[in-house]
Amino acid sequence: YDRFQYEIQNVPVAGDGRTDQSGYMNLFARETRFNFDIRSISKSGRPYRIFIEMDFFNLDRGAFNQAPRLRHAYGVMGRLLVGRTWSTQTDLFAVPATIDFAAGDALTGTRRAQVRWEDKLGSKFMYALALEMLEFPGIDGRDTVGQASQLLPLLAGRITKKTKSGGRLMLGASVFQLRWDGLGDIPNATAIGWGFSFSGREYFGTKKHYFRWMASYGQGWGSQIVSTIGTQSSAIVTPQGTLETMPAYNLGAGFAFRLSNTLVTNINSNWYSIDPSQYKEGYDMKAGQAGHVNLIWSPIKSINTGVEFMMARRTNVNDTQGTGKRLQFMVKYLF
Repeated sequence: YDRFQYEIQNVPVAGDGRTDQSGYMNLFARETRFNFDIRSISKSGRPYRIFIEMDFFNLDRGAFNQAPRLRHAYGVMGRLLVGRTWSTQTDLFAVPATIDFAAGDALTGTRRAQVRWEDKLGSKFMYALALEMLEFPGIDGRDTVGQASQLLPLLAGRITKKTKSGGRLMLGASVFQLRWDGLGDIPNATAIGWGFSFSGREYFGTKKHYFRWMASYGQGWGSQIVSTIGTQSSAIVTPQGTLETMPAYNLGAGFAFRLSNTLVTNINSNWYSIDPSQYKEGYDMKAGQAGHVNLIWSPIKSINTGVEFMMARRTNVNDTQGTGKRLQFMVKYLF
């Protein structure tokens, strides 16, 4: 159901009422991106930075209309960051290296508007605290009058540590408000969501290979797992007009093996699950997983090419399941 990336939620499940599709091919350049990175240092030694990045992965303009999309736009002054970029609990060290765009995988965190402060904590640790916009609250209104509408920002924090191998460990936590605005017809409803995450990357074999992992758990946590975006999996409006939050978790692990100076293979898998409310519909998604195996060749420094096999599985509230497969090829020019 998405020609450009294989999201877990778009895996077909027999009998779920969605239109059947047969196999197809697609050739595109939508992942193309460019950025402007401006850096300077003041006379007093304070670093400054302005970063803006665009791509063409805008999926709301028609299948073959590659409209530009804003990925990042932020400024940094010293330790203070203001703008839109990866959320504080997004660990890029633990994100799998895939050819598929992977926005539908069970990964923790998204890009968000935020105000973040980051500094050293002793000689081995770094910490960050941020106020962020919860852009995808994930509330299931069940045809109830109203809409999701935040009054408070999300509060997030993390602690990171570099390891002896050259990798990194990260421990993060968030607390946030989920709110349903009744638009004057029914009373407003609010609930508190929270969650913890632990992730990282460790190198081995003279730093040629690495192991990456991520894990998280929380209440109302579906709003923090990428694969649930659009499925309203963090909370639901009950018949009594209250907000019932749903617990969720995700797990991910993978290896990268450098076979030679020009050849790398990546093996990754990610899972997620929620404990659905009794009010969720049978064909709503409650769990899923995705696996990737790829081989990437860099014949020269500025060119990567590769092939990847991906398999994804979706599980619904009524325990029906579907499995999808995708074979992908890629050529990428870096400049």
